[in-house]
Amino acid sequence: MKTLTIAVLAGAAALGGLGFASLRGEGIDPMVSGSIPAAGSAHSYTISNVVAKTACLAERGKAISSRSALFTADKDCDSVWPGLSAARTWTNNGDGTIVVTDAQGEAILTVVDGDGLAYEAVEPADAMVTMVAAD
Repeated sequence: MKTLTIAVLAGAAALGGLGFASLRGEGIDPMVSGSIPAAGSAHSYTISNVVAKTACLAERGKAISSRSALFTADKDCDSVWPGLSAARTWTNNGDGTIVVTDAQGEAILTVVDGDGLAYEAVEPADAMVTMVAAD
């Protein structure tokens, strides 16, 4: 009786394994791809100054808290707005404003949602700066 029970269990395990193996057949892609960005992945922005007629690229990176993310801007962004290359953090205040700050937490720009995929600077008041999603 024990031998028969063991044989039945072994057969069931083999059939179960074959059933599982058939799931990897046609229609199932066993390869994992990076085609869907992970949550919190980086976003690129084209930052423009209408008055100075300058533009540069910057990136909002990985989340560092529930409302803040890393932010980097190249040295050429200083021609768009003074000190922008020193930006390190993007913080969503939850009131419709986003503050871009330096490593000491000092605000460089405060932006709000503009038209479409753009953000528009509201502070300092004389900043004619827009950020448009580049990705």
